[in-house]
Amino acid sequence: MDCKPLSRRSFLRSAALTLGAAVAAGCAPQVVEKIVEKTVLVEKERVVKETVLQEKVVKETVQIQVEKKVEVTKIVEKVKEKVLLRWHRRLGGGWQGHKARVAFFEETHPDVKVNIEEFPAGSAEFGPKIAAMIAGGVAGDMTWCAIGTGSFQFLSWSKTLAGLDDMVASDKTGFNLDYYYPRVVKAFRMGPGGQGTGELQAFPELAHGVGVCLFFNKEMIESEGLQAPTDDWTRDQLLEMSLKMTKGDRFAFLPALGDYSFARNHTLPWGGEIISADGMKSQFEDEKVVKALAWVYDLFFKHKVAPTASQIQAGAYQMFLGKKLVSYQSGGWDLTAVKNLVKDAFKWDMVMMPKGPAGHRGGHLHADGEAILAMSKNKALAYELGRTVTDLEGQVNLALEIGLAASPGAYKDKRVTGNPLVIKIGKTTEESAEHLGPANQRKQELQTTVGAILGPLWTGDSKPDAAFFGAASKTLQDFLNKKAE
Repeated sequence: MDCKPLSRRSFLRSAALTLGAAVAAGCAPQVVEKIVEKTVLVEKERVVKETVLQEKVVKETVQIQVEKKVEVTKIVEKVKEKVLLRWHRRLGGGWQGHKARVAFFEETHPDVKVNIEEFPAGSAEFGPKIAAMIAGGVAGDMTWCAIGTGSFQFLSWSKTLAGLDDMVASDKTGFNLDYYYPRVVKAFRMGPGGQGTGELQAFPELAHGVGVCLFFNKEMIESEGLQAPTDDWTRDQLLEMSLKMTKGDRFAFLPALGDYSFARNHTLPWGGEIISADGMKSQFEDEKVVKALAWVYDLFFKHKVAPTASQIQAGAYQMFLGKKLVSYQSGGWDLTAVKNLVKDAFKWDMVMMPKGPAGHRGGHLHADGEAILAMSKNKALAYELGRTVTDLEGQVNLALEIGLAASPGAYKDKRVTGNPLVIKIGKTTEESAEHLGPANQRKQELQTTVGAILGPLWTGDSKPDAAFFGAASKTLQDFLNKKAE
């Protein structure tokens, strides 16, 4: 298996020129106030005099010239220079909660304008694109990043992010880091000892246990006399339900597949890890990893309860809506999507993914953050913006809108506690295993490398035997042996 991940340096050399030409650096916006001065126009007055002479009425019209004021419209322009803060985000992150916090920030900072610049879809590509913009000198002030996709690690290791500890220490507003989950704060630290050490380099924005939710058609399951899934289910119970609910062209369960994060989601329930705790060694041949991935393989090709890529008709969402898919695995981020998709078509529900033999659900910590770019000339204002969009009010806004937050306080807020599914998502964050990435900090490449390695397994072109896992382990080890750039 030959997997050639993207080279950071070659990408930056080529992309910096392209992006430098395509992206114009922001200019301070000008706000023009027009003041219109008007004077009153007084028309010439016509006065009629009537004179009575020998019973004959003689009328004469006398024009009396009075003072005339000519109407003048005078436009006075007052130009105010505003500081422009540029905030880079991936496409699809334009949540209403963010817009509300930006509006609040601009209201309290009348001399500042925030420009949100969304990048094309593909969070794994976000880090290299931002780094290329920085290399080209056309980046702004604040940027989205994430530990799950590796964009945070990429940007931090490339020395493109500003440290936040000194700014937090000198903050006189009463702001502190205590209301974020402590381990999420730790995840956004990077130092000589690797991730989790050194300087804080991003404000925690949201967190979740990746891929640890089971969405299902409750109405369909119960109509066939079966018990709907609960948070206490095991993987064996999930398989039993899937075998009974799969009929004709209807499939019962679709597991989440694709990259390292989703693969680890399947190995943790069996107690297996794809890479060692120090992030330096491949463990693809570990017995627990083999059993876990073989269990997923059997869902497709032995039990045939899961639709293969060629059997997914118009996408998993549409299959779920069309009652051709009874349940599927995803993350808490899908809560709003399912709600908007299904509406009143049928009764649906969500539980946490069943536990495996090791007593674990498979969820592990992912988190998004907002970082200040080292090249920003407005770091103090960017700090205030980052603090504002990720503060407790910002966390509550995101919890209400997408179900995710990086603060335990958000899930205790009275505006949130009335939604049991959102509270459940908060629980998956608290239960999730620690984030684990490669020692060389190439998390973005690890995602795609493992995805490419396992791809033939999910298409049925390979089988989960000793030969497959031996070759997979060698390919992964070659990747882990690469040095950080």
